[in-house]
Amino acid sequence: MSSNKKIKQSSLKLFIIAPVACPSDQTVESPTLQILEPHTTKKRSLSPNIDESNTFSDKRVDENINMYDIGMYTNRLLKPHEIEEILQQIWKPENNFQFPVTVSCKKNLRFQFSWLSKFTWLAYSLKFDGAFCKFCVAFANNEAGTNSQPLGALVKKPFCNWKHATESFRNHSSLQYHLKCLSDTDNYLNIKKNPSLSIENQLDSSHAKQVMENRKNIIPIIEAILLCGQQNLSIRGHRDSGKIEVENSEPRENDGNFRNILKYRALGDANLKKFLESPGRIKYISPTSQNAIIDACNSVLLSKIVNRVNKAKCFTVLVDETADIAGIEQVSICARYVNRETCTLHEDFLQFVPTADLTGKGLATLILDNLKHFGIETQYLRGQGFDGAAAMSGIVGKLRDFFIFPKRKAVLSLAIEQSENVLSKRSLKRSCETRWIERYHSINDFLELFESVVEALDIISEWNDTSDTSHKAQSLRSSILQLEFIIALHVTSKVFGFGLPLSKQFQKINIDLKMAMSLAQDTSDELNAFRENADSEFHEIFIKAKNIANKFESLLKIPRISNVQKNRMNIKTDDPEKYYRISIFIPYIDSFINQLKTRFIDHKTILNGFQSLFDTKGSEDDFIKLIDTYKEEFNSPTSVVLGEFKLWQRKLSNMSDKPNNAIDALNICNKDMYPGIFNLL
Repeated sequence: MSSNKKIKQSSLKLFIIAPVACPSDQTVESPTLQILEPHTTKKRSLSPNIDESNTFSDKRVDENINMYDIGMYTNRLLKPHEIEEILQQIWKPENNFQFPVTVSCKKNLRFQFSWLSKFTWLAYSLKFDGAFCKFCVAFANNEAGTNSQPLGALVKKPFCNWKHATESFRNHSSLQYHLKCLSDTDNYLNIKKNPSLSIENQLDSSHAKQVMENRKNIIPIIEAILLCGQQNLSIRGHRDSGKIEVENSEPRENDGNFRNILKYRALGDANLKKFLESPGRIKYISPTSQNAIIDACNSVLLSKIVNRVNKAKCFTVLVDETADIAGIEQVSICARYVNRETCTLHEDFLQFVPTADLTGKGLATLILDNLKHFGIETQYLRGQGFDGAAAMSGIVGKLRDFFIFPKRKAVLSLAIEQSENVLSKRSLKRSCETRWIERYHSINDFLELFESVVEALDIISEWNDTSDTSHKAQSLRSSILQLEFIIALHVTSKVFGFGLPLSKQFQKINIDLKMAMSLAQDTSDELNAFRENADSEFHEIFIKAKNIANKFESLLKIPRISNVQKNRMNIKTDDPEKYYRISIFIPYIDSFINQLKTRFIDHKTILNGFQSLFDTKGSEDDFIKLIDTYKEEFNSPTSVVLGEFKLWQRKLSNMSDKPNNAIDALNICNKDMYPGIFNLL
């Protein structure tokens, strides 16, 4: 038996856990929806730079190369899990994939997709624009033949001679070392299905028996960790080391949930009890083993989710970030997709990724790098959803958190009850970054309770306590009585009032996209009209802010003006109303209008096209524009897809209970009869 063969067979028992390495991101204030155009593969006429020696160099590696490209596995000693990836997960181009062109003898030649079906052992590498025999890459030695000649094309080097490809592939199929690799592949897969067939296990029956015994012993431990995870229970306790004494029901210190679950199970499991109480140190219950099992579970779950996302061939990535207890920003990455087998919508968590780069560019790099690292095909990415949940809404959020403690809350409640005004609100709300409706209510509730909040802060600031509660109250009172804050509060409340109907429309279960786009346009037009009357509109707001400031004896002044100002607007005027109109009112309205345009109005044409899929009187022009946007999704001409659309509309017109959303429509859409409509849904 060759030394390479021994290495491969003996390494089958290795259990490798590869933890996910993570990179890093500007926090976005509120949820963003971007509709992305489909990925297109550019044609390239470059040919790989191949060295004539036993190794070769690559000049074409770029970010579009799939992690399971066969070229990633050549010319090196493969690990067991890499061999399994070659046999089961190797990348295969789509039917409509555009292979790069190679110019030979004034002819444009390229790899043919039909070869992959004709020669089942064949694999194409985009990395080298060449072909390989995947079975020979996995199992062939460096040399073969009677004179031990070095192996070349299809094994150690990419095959790129497309003119003589068919003849060369047929010749390769009959070579002895290729036939031997096919036999090795068959044996390998049989051993994976039935480990008892392993030569090592057959020669060493005691070893095989020990392996089975260890597997039986570790299963209850894995199940205990899974139970803790499913029930959201912490694993470790005050003391998480040492031997587990099953009969000792009252340990001196808290052992933690994991160890106590094992003890409870061992009371009814004689094998587990025997294993835990037997001599020896290897029990798989140490913190290191716990982390290894958790990492293994993570790898299994991630792999299953990634496979479902890739099968869906259309997904949206959802990203949120927040700081952990150590102050490190953790980005959570989720995928939203439709399971094609069950026609159900899924939102699955993928990973937590630590980051230090909180910029827009850093966020984009973080998302794309990690999606590729997970194995997700990024050309199917159709939407992005971002959330700045970690960014508190300034002073309003701080005040809400300040009054969350019972003693402080009691002072605020008393001030509200004793208020001379009739108040409908009884507490402050958190200004939620992800729900615009809640942000509107939060600002309005704070405006209604403004005087009561100031009175409560006055009382708390006079407390003679050892903590810094009174100091915090004084600081918050000073901040909210600044004229700049009072004006900003009224401006925000006014503008949020315009966006409230649109927010309610987008939070409906069944959204009419066409109506929502029309409402977004109306909202933008109304805000533009509001912007044109800035002088009169802001005068009303300034009068309200001025009355509040005078009531609490707050000074009506503008910030200090200097010749060179970098941190705020440097408007040379002595009129506070003019200053705050230019520095706060107008920029905020312009920003709000721009956000409406970027998030909704710019996508009006595409969303109207999608809405036509649910409307029997849907616009044919809107649908044609939708087809042009996602033309890479269709293998049929536009006229064929347009015919499907008309048949689909006729089907809807004959239904009494019409679908209200994409999931309902997907459940009644026959994939074979309406393939184009099915892909769009």
